[in-house]
Amino acid sequence: MVGKVLLLAAAGAGYVLGARAGRERYEQISSSVGRLWGNPKVQSRVGDLEDKAGDLARQAGSAAQEKVGAAAGSVAGSVKDRISGGDAGNNGGSDGGDGAPLGDQHHTRMPTD
Repeated sequence: MVGKVLLLAAAGAGYVLGARAGRERYEQISSSVGRLWGNPKVQSRVGDLEDKAGDLARQAGSAAQEKVGAAAGSVAGSVKDRISGGDAGNNGGSDGGDGAPLGDQHHTRMPTD
């Protein structure tokens, strides 16, 4: 309960002090920020950072595109192998080691089969 009262008192004090500063102080702060943002050195640095961010985004996009392309090629190759019957002795895949085509995976195999 004491924490809530303290919070309300702090909020009230902040409101009163902020109201006293008023619009005039807001305008001072706003004009200072505007002058800083308009500074040629700041704008030059902003331009450099925008260029660097664009380059990094392009590099990340290219890397992602390469990885997706490689993964798609690998999946397509696996699907083609399985559709065509594949290698019956291939136990490295996710076909359960029996070399069954993709469509036959839903059957439960018993040791007596």
